Amino acid sequence: MKREREPTQEEFEKLLAWLASAARDYQTMHYRLTRIFISGGCYDAERLADEVMNRVAVRIDKVVSDYKGDPARCLQGFAELVALEDRKDRKRRVDIELVEPSVLADERGQEEDDQRKREREDACLKRCMKELTGGERDLFERYFQSDMKAKVARKKLAADLGITANALRIKAHRLGRRLRHCLDGCLDQRPETLNDAEETIRGGNS
Repeated sequence: MKREREPTQEEFEKLLAWLASAARDYQTMHYRLTRIFISGGCYDAERLADEVMNRVAVRIDKVVSDYKGDPARCLQGFAELVALEDRKDRKRRVDIELVEPSVLADERGQEEDDQRKREREDACLKRCMKELTGGERDLFERYFQSDMKAKVARKKLAADLGITANALRIKAHRLGRRLRHCLDGCLDQRPETLNDAEETIRGGNS
């Protein structure tokens, strides 16, 4: 529920005058509103009664202009709207308490799955890159990780290797297929198998 702002002193005095004009007083009306909310099963009935009074007070000029009946009935109309908003708020809070834990658990589970997937992909990529020779790794990284000036960078790479641009493209894409095949095979392995292989690689490099 969106809480109404506190009325100004002038607005509050106009509210009191409006109530007095119909032989009503603030305390009595506030008490009646509180009883209405209590009977309706609302929590924090006094706060809701304050909310009704504030809503009427900040609109007092329009209320006095548009409503010519008993202020008690006008206040009751505002109270019905506030009670409806309060029930919706309480239902929303209950729904969140019932649903949110499972939703959050699902989201956390998905995040953990995604994290594990990224970690496996990173581990497989490192493993597959280690199977390339130093020259192959350099060619692959320079060819596929070039920035927007890729044509210039690849032309220089071809010149450095002493091959044509077409030959470079063929070599790079063959390497790409090899890595893709290696990655697919690695990702199809069980995680524990991948861990054993990583330990073997680290042991061989030490």
